[in-house]
Amino acid sequence: MKTAYLDIETSYAGTFTDQRLFRDYQHHRITLIGIRIMDDQTDAFIQLVGSDVTRANLMLLLKGVERLVTYNGRSVPDKVKGYVGFDFPVIAAQLGVVLDQEFAHRDLCPECWKKGLWGGLKAVEQSLGLKRKLPGKDGKWADEMWKRYETTRDEALKNEVLAYNREDVMMLRCVEEALEKR
Repeated sequence: MKTAYLDIETSYAGTFTDQRLFRDYQHHRITLIGIRIMDDQTDAFIQLVGSDVTRANLMLLLKGVERLVTYNGRSVPDKVKGYVGFDFPVIAAQLGVVLDQEFAHRDLCPECWKKGLWGGLKAVEQSLGLKRKLPGKDGKWADEMWKRYETTRDEALKNEVLAYNREDVMMLRCVEEALEKR
């Protein structure tokens, strides 16, 4: 089955500083979409960056994909807590496509809850004994680094955010495999 693991990075321009900012989808500008596409013959990683983040480019990359995998990406309430995720609602708000209406979708977040694994992706990775090469970074860090990159055009900052996003995407498969073993 051709599967795409997907994660976004955003730059937040809204006014919330608490948990409400995660539901303020209109004020998150997508700066980066990382996608790992796997099937029997292929294991490819692609990133749409900055102005390349368009609906047309995203749908072109996902052509032929049978299933998407995210962590907290869903646009519909889950069956565990009734929460909506983040990635797909932001993509819907910014690019006008609801990915879990277009593709079969596996959201690892509620699956982790069912197994007693709580928290964000990094906390779940730690609970599962998975190690990161770039520890100590999160979405807030990525937002700050991207904003600094936009101001300074320092390619090293951009490359750090790209590496962070790549690790997030690659860890989705690691979490999926660990859940299947539990």
